Amino acid sequence: MPGNPDLVFGPRRKVIFVHGCFWHLHPAKDCLDAHLPKSNKNYWTPKLTGNAERDRQNAATLRDRGWRVLILWDCETKFLVKLTAKIARFLDKA
Repeated sequence: MPGNPDLVFGPRRKVIFVHGCFWHLHPAKDCLDAHLPKSNKNYWTPKLTGNAERDRQNAATLRDRGWRVLILWDCETKFLVKLTAKIARFLDKA
C-alpha cells in the first residue's frame, strides 16, 4: 500500500496517516512547526517539498483505488477531544 499508513482499516477501506508538521509541510497558516528552515535551503527545500508531494501522490493513488484517506497532523494531537471526534466522524462515514 502506498505511503505506509499509520492505521489501516481494511474492511472499511480507510487509512489514517499521522504526519509530522515539519517533515510533511503542514499547510495550515497557524501551524508553527510547518516551515522551511532558513539555513541549508538547498537541502531542506527539495527534501520537505518532496515529502509533501509524495504524500499527495500516495493519497491520490489510494483514493483512486477506492480507499478513503484521513491525514492527521502532529499539531492536532494536542487537542484530544477534537482529534477523537475527527477520527470518529471519519470511521463512521460510509
